[in-house]
Amino acid sequence: VIIMIGTVMLISNQFYYGALVIATDSMTGELNKGDVAIYESYEDQLIKEGQVIVFEQGNSRIVHRVVDIKIINGNSRYYTKGDVNENLDVDYITDSEIVGLVNLKLPYLGYPTLWVRNLFKR
Repeated sequence: VIIMIGTVMLISNQFYYGALVIATDSMTGELNKGDVAIYESYEDQLIKEGQVIVFEQGNSRIVHRVVDIKIINGNSRYYTKGDVNENLDVDYITDSEIVGLVNLKLPYLGYPTLWVRNLFKR
């Protein structure tokens, strides 16, 4: 019961910690496709270059590394990219788009979710 409650809390992303299944290869090495990233909710914590963050882009949540930070007119702009991507992400991220800071990964635990997703895409 405790495991089930903990799992529901993580998956719902309504608490201080959340979980996200890695669905692409853009962070291979640090976070591989099929891993589950555990993140703490972003509440204006200090973000440093090299930190892996979760941010919203359109209707998706993306997990990428912060590679540069610029302060312009008192506002932070975070430039991100996937570890295996050659180029930076198209646009910068602002504080309002950040969902969380990745703290931990659970290897391979996301594969069942990816398999179910693929079944329904057919």
